[in-house]
Amino acid sequence: MNVSNNYKKIILIVAMISMAGVTFGITMPLSTLTLKSWGISSTLIGLNSAMPALAAVLTTPFMPKFINYWGQTNVIKFCLVLVATCCICLPLFPDLFSWFILRFLLGAGGTGIWLLSEVWINGFAEDHNRGKIIGAYSALLSLGFIVGVLMFSVIGVESNTAFYLAAGFILVAAIPIWTMSDLPINEMADDISMWNHMVSSPGLMGSSWMMGFLYAATAYLLPIFALQFDLNYAQSSRTIAWLGSGELAMPLFVGWFADKVDKRKLMIFIALVTIATLSIMPFVFAAPLMRLGILFVLGGAIMSFYSLGLTMLGQKFKGSLLASANASFIFFLCLGEIIGPPVIGTAMDLFGTFAFGWSMALFTLIYLVIFISAGSRTEMQSS
Repeated sequence: MNVSNNYKKIILIVAMISMAGVTFGITMPLSTLTLKSWGISSTLIGLNSAMPALAAVLTTPFMPKFINYWGQTNVIKFCLVLVATCCICLPLFPDLFSWFILRFLLGAGGTGIWLLSEVWINGFAEDHNRGKIIGAYSALLSLGFIVGVLMFSVIGVESNTAFYLAAGFILVAAIPIWTMSDLPINEMADDISMWNHMVSSPGLMGSSWMMGFLYAATAYLLPIFALQFDLNYAQSSRTIAWLGSGELAMPLFVGWFADKVDKRKLMIFIALVTIATLSIMPFVFAAPLMRLGILFVLGGAIMSFYSLGLTMLGQKFKGSLLASANASFIFFLCLGEIIGPPVIGTAMDLFGTFAFGWSMALFTLIYLVIFISAGSRTEMQSS
């Protein structure tokens, strides 16, 4: 494949994931605030919010076999249709039990979309520009998410329009995929070797886990945290958009730096910024300008765990090994998504809403210690 053809494929993949981002930008605050309007506790909201990630963890080990048997484009087309169907069914079955099932299926569909889009992006990218391409990929995914959140903040939870709009966008996302061919890999390794990847690359897989943990906890529970500062439902949902604005802008800078500086030191810096912003959040959130600034920085730092980790992944693994490592990367990310909302939701129920930021800061500090020690061991072994 020549370079120009690679860029054409990358543009198609980014267009698809951007439209998919709009759908998830609508459904995340929509589902959380709808459940809150039903009087559901933060703990149960957190558990329900973890269903898509649970689906990803349970289906990821089997996904390579499904993809090799049915074909990459057939699997992603099915997943796009499945997500749209779940969005339509959510308002048709307005009870908590049904939402656990539907959000599980929505997560299973999202896993296939996510895995294949990342494998294709990393497969088409090259080492000299990988950081920039993945940074742009992450930024445009975040742009779609922001657009979705803003659409929801206008529509609100009073009608079912947002559910149907989310379904429409995911169907539009399927259009570019119908022209996909000439893929970067022919097959994925059936055994994704999650344990081996965790042992050999704990810092890398840990960055994925941290992004999932922080991203899910903030995306689902930030609107609830914001309600205590005299914000209404629409205003609290827009806090996710401000978080997403950092997720949009920062990966572009991080991707540029990742191609030029020591990626390990860059990851340490990102973790330190995350700890600082989460620690001071309860003290500055009431001031509108400070709130916007802290959410911008926090969103950028959280997404940078993902974009930098994905860049390091593509540089370390190639070919079918890349697909295996990428599946493991998503597995640990979704494991973090499962743990994040219920753990942080429970902390908020037990210790008050200020525990929202402080508990996540503690987990980030633990990861930083692990990342530094894992890097030190690698350096000692290589010396």
